[in-house]
Amino acid sequence: MTPISTMLPIWSTWRVQAWLPAALAPILGLLAACSGAPPAPARCPTVVSVPSAPTSDAPSASPAPSADDDADVQMQAPKDAASLGWCTKDEQQAALDETKEIAKLVSKLPKDASAADAVTGRIAGLFNSPCYMDGTLARSPDMAELEAARAWAVAKWWDSGGQDFFKDALQHANAVHFAPSIPRMIAPELLPTSDPMRAILCPSFSAVCDPVAEGTALDVGRELVRVGLLQERAHREDSADDGLGSPEACARSIRKEPPAERLARYTACVDKLVSQLPALPEARYRSPQGWLVLRGRRGHYSFCDEARAYDLETGTAYIASRCGGLVLDAGGAVNQGATRGTGAMKTQVGTLSVDALRRLALALWLKDKLDKDARPYAAFPLPAGVPMPDPDRSFGFGFGSGWGHSGQTSIQFEINDGKSTVVSGTFVWPDAFSVGDQLADDLVVSAETTFREGCPRVALPAGLSPARTLGGVSGIDASPDTLRKNADDLSAAFAELRKTKVCKK
Repeated sequence: MTPISTMLPIWSTWRVQAWLPAALAPILGLLAACSGAPPAPARCPTVVSVPSAPTSDAPSASPAPSADDDADVQMQAPKDAASLGWCTKDEQQAALDETKEIAKLVSKLPKDASAADAVTGRIAGLFNSPCYMDGTLARSPDMAELEAARAWAVAKWWDSGGQDFFKDALQHANAVHFAPSIPRMIAPELLPTSDPMRAILCPSFSAVCDPVAEGTALDVGRELVRVGLLQERAHREDSADDGLGSPEACARSIRKEPPAERLARYTACVDKLVSQLPALPEARYRSPQGWLVLRGRRGHYSFCDEARAYDLETGTAYIASRCGGLVLDAGGAVNQGATRGTGAMKTQVGTLSVDALRRLALALWLKDKLDKDARPYAAFPLPAGVPMPDPDRSFGFGFGSGWGHSGQTSIQFEINDGKSTVVSGTFVWPDAFSVGDQLADDLVVSAETTFREGCPRVALPAGLSPARTLGGVSGIDASPDTLRKNADDLSAAFAELRKTKVCKK
């Protein structure tokens, strides 16, 4: 078995003796790597180097096949682009030399949102040179995205696998190479002056303006990787029955296909072995300010319609909850009138961890801005019996899925400066399919676990009120009229909470 090189941009390099993703080693390695990363909201991709041809004493990490199955899986010995006749030796050397020159240019790029047209133009020109076979095996990055990328993002991309993609595709040309994703970057100087995102961003060209926010972003990035890895593992477990969890299994699956179709089917199969993990946008972040307000129903058979207001500076918390339980008729249908009658109002005042609230607020700000399927550089050798590609042929692949259940509700959130709403949205509660929603769920639980009752440090602003209705609840469980009445009850409770005396400083 040939080892995988797992490399994180700038931070560290180590080796895992397993094929991605045949075992959990890559998942555990990523978690360990991200937990030790320096303070920057960077992605933590796995870069899979192209393995050499297997040797007789190299053990297989594929879980499903027998020893006999493994023995008859043969990969093609590595060949460079010139050996395959795709370009001349001089053209291959020119491409390698150009890779080195581009690396020098990338090293001089500023770590900000400056344009990088000169560099990205050279990269596009390199990929269009003869040795890359028009991207048939070297699955190219999105060139439109790359040419639009700014200096900081281009440097991150090149250092985290872009350079390896270009070099390896020349030296092991009879392998399928997947370029890494181009990092998403946001900076206030690139946004309209009216964009609310500017409230949590420092200029990309400035020194760190908010060290606390930098640490918060790092924490949220780690949580995001954790959620993404857990969801990816669940997906792989759900799809394990197809037995296609390794490149060897993909090689076996195409044996009965016509020779002309094997390359496309193998490429589509190994494409599904490349991790797609969520990542925060590259940015210099500023700590969210104001009040975070959460409204909605939590629970199903036993539930609470709630309005919660949290001050992001002091951690002060005001909570109003109307809790009850579903009343079912003999046939199993929900008796909405009787259910409404079970409700009882409760209010609480106290404090939460400010750090936990800041993580939650930043995650809510960014949940619709995430790079949801960031891919590392990865490469897979071609099996024996797969003909070399036709340069005029292209492939398409990919899949999608989703899930949900009737016990889920939608929680409304807003960040308010005390007078007006700065940003608002919703997230599914609990156990969401969307990685951004699941991250929000987990951070809500993490923050609210720190709640301690006591006198508030600041008063509840008059501009914060529960919504006039509480949507996001299954129509089976509650009618719009019932939800409006519950919202009115919460509004009355908030009015009483505004009378609470604050702690003496």
